[in-house]
Amino acid sequence: MNDSDQGEAALAGLRILDFSHVYQGPVGTQMLADYGADVIKVERPGSGDWSRAWGPFVKGVSLPFANLNRNKRSLAVNLKSESGRELVYRVIEKTDILVHNFRKGVMEKNGLSYEAVKAVNPSIIYAWSSGWGDSGPYADSGRGGHDMMARAEGAWFIDTGEGKAPIPGGISVDYCAGMNLIAAILMALYHREKTGKGQLVTTDLLSVAFHAHAWEGASELNAEKIDAPATVGGTEAAILNAFLTADGAIELSPVFSDNALRDISTAMGLGDLSLDPRFKSEALQIANSLELNSILAERFKEKSTVQWIEELEPRGVLCARVNSFEDARDDPQIKANNMVLEMNHAQAGPLKMLGVPVRLHGTPMTLRSTPPNLGEHSREVAAELGYSEESITELIESGVLQSD
Repeated sequence: MNDSDQGEAALAGLRILDFSHVYQGPVGTQMLADYGADVIKVERPGSGDWSRAWGPFVKGVSLPFANLNRNKRSLAVNLKSESGRELVYRVIEKTDILVHNFRKGVMEKNGLSYEAVKAVNPSIIYAWSSGWGDSGPYADSGRGGHDMMARAEGAWFIDTGEGKAPIPGGISVDYCAGMNLIAAILMALYHREKTGKGQLVTTDLLSVAFHAHAWEGASELNAEKIDAPATVGGTEAAILNAFLTADGAIELSPVFSDNALRDISTAMGLGDLSLDPRFKSEALQIANSLELNSILAERFKEKSTVQWIEELEPRGVLCARVNSFEDARDDPQIKANNMVLEMNHAQAGPLKMLGVPVRLHGTPMTLRSTPPNLGEHSREVAAELGYSEESITELIESGVLQSD
């Protein structure tokens, strides 16, 4: 993953105290860990991150947990104990960024509010990704949040027809929120570099889901003021996104052309359907979309997906295979992008994990360590804070710390 001789990792020297769990937070902190940050994952003794228990498993190792927590260290500490909170605050004194994705009030109950943490470390960046936001009716009531809830209330469920329940659309909002949290953290880091000041940064599932309507959102918000229709996109709106072929399915993107229907239909050997009286304008294509799509659907069934791509792409028609995950995994471009990594886990053995979708060519990501066992680094972190071996043993025996 490296096209030049490398020195220090991009985020080497950065310490992150990560209280986040499951998906929304860990997906972001893992990318920071991949680029060299020392991410100390704070977990509950006994159970740890919920995703450790959810599986599926390989020799007792949860694959979702493994895929989101490589390059991190696990500190299993009881935050309900005074000694546990004292230890955590000693970490905070030497921490650049604190991350959590609990609902409002949870960190406060544990004595770890932003104001309390800021009092100990004024330059810290305190990053919080929640379900609903910083305040407001859902946040203030302590309402639980979840990816599907955010998709539902953020207008990402799809109407499937009269009398049928809508179905969820889009990708996981947890993933998108994690990426937005990274952006917030890095912006705050840049500001701190200039001013020395830390700050609170926040995002939430609902806001991220709503913001993902980035293309059509402005039109929806100003629908009553629109005085001229869109000048492009009629054919795109008329033609289905995908069609069955002789051996699978093909996606069509009828865009970037002054006459997309002409390009598609002639490439398929149907003649120029844009000259057909039923389809001679984009408005008519939309009005008669059932007929149009029926013609295309019947034709697509006559050849394989690869054969159609070979026919369409040379004629400027954008199209793609509709892949299963297994198909995507084996795609040569996915391989070229290094999107599948291999690591040897001490317990589970060789495992394949997802790579990272951004590439820093001067300071590439590194695979330094496999996902940690619960409390694997508790002794190590405590020792770095100056605790004696005797004190660490006492903390473990009293249940304040768990060590693997």
